[in-house]
Amino acid sequence: MDDAGLSGLTGSATAVAASAELAGMAAGGGAHAGHGHGQTGRCLNCDTVLQPQARFCSQCGQDTANHPPSLFEFVHEFVSHYIAVEGTLWKSLWGLMARPGFLTKEYLAGHKQRYVLPLRLLLTLGLLFFLAVKLMPGSTHALGLEKDLDMDVDVETTAPAPAASAASAAAKGIAKVRQRVAEHKGQFQILSPDLAAQLPQAMQDRVKRAESHWRADPKGSLRAMGATMLGLAPYVVLCSLPFFAGLLKLLFWRQPYGAHFVFAMHLHAAWYGMLLLAVLLPWGGVTFTAWVWSNVYPVLALKRVHAASWWTTVLRAALLAALHWILISVAVMVLAMVGVLAGS
Repeated sequence: MDDAGLSGLTGSATAVAASAELAGMAAGGGAHAGHGHGQTGRCLNCDTVLQPQARFCSQCGQDTANHPPSLFEFVHEFVSHYIAVEGTLWKSLWGLMARPGFLTKEYLAGHKQRYVLPLRLLLTLGLLFFLAVKLMPGSTHALGLEKDLDMDVDVETTAPAPAASAASAAAKGIAKVRQRVAEHKGQFQILSPDLAAQLPQAMQDRVKRAESHWRADPKGSLRAMGATMLGLAPYVVLCSLPFFAGLLKLLFWRQPYGAHFVFAMHLHAAWYGMLLLAVLLPWGGVTFTAWVWSNVYPVLALKRVHAASWWTTVLRAALLAALHWILISVAVMVLAMVGVLAGS
């Protein structure tokens, strides 16, 4: 018999054996129920021969379990993925929060499996922060947003890392609109008449409806604006990362853009961690310490990653902060406009 015939017979036998085992597992019995691929010894995805007791295929990476996972297995997979496979979550958090630039250096050196990947750190800490803002009592005060959004109260943003956090940008945008509404309660206008006249008619009508809502219920409109801006803040952070990496590329041109993007993700993840501490522990000492560390952290991180002199690092960090404030100002304008128009 030729090779093609042998290959066909082998494949057929493998498929029959796999089908028989799956049927047995579905019935809840059989010697191999719940034991992955069982006696087939081959990956059901690419048909590669598996090593004994292998949990994953060496060729395609698919796991060897072919039964629906239980709730316990889901939890175990989640915990092991973060703590075991990714090199321990706590080790990554310590390296991120206490050693500025360390995780970026490790990642660029090729030590990727020892720590949680930068994008996962950013998304996880960002999710926890915005959940804490919504669920923790007093979190709005820690970020410079009063609980009742009283328009007669002056606003002072106390959130850590104001130059990097979209939540801080939202706080400043709300503060500006709050002050404007307080000064012009009866004649509040989102845009000047000359500027509004240049917009399309549909947008002009939307602006007029929004202005009517603000005049009728300024406090309610302010709350809706704050909720909209904070809801959009995570997306603003993600959208700002390529621009922030571009600013780094202008200042540290010898490094490739991808390295700057990794640095930007780690830096913003650290800022999220500091904001999260300020929300979970809204004490004066914790907030002040987080604010100081959030401003010192970028300088130390740049120094560690780029190994430049202190004077060069400080000067470039100052220029980076100034350019980033311009980026944040644009974000404030966009968030404020979207927030004001949200209730129309």
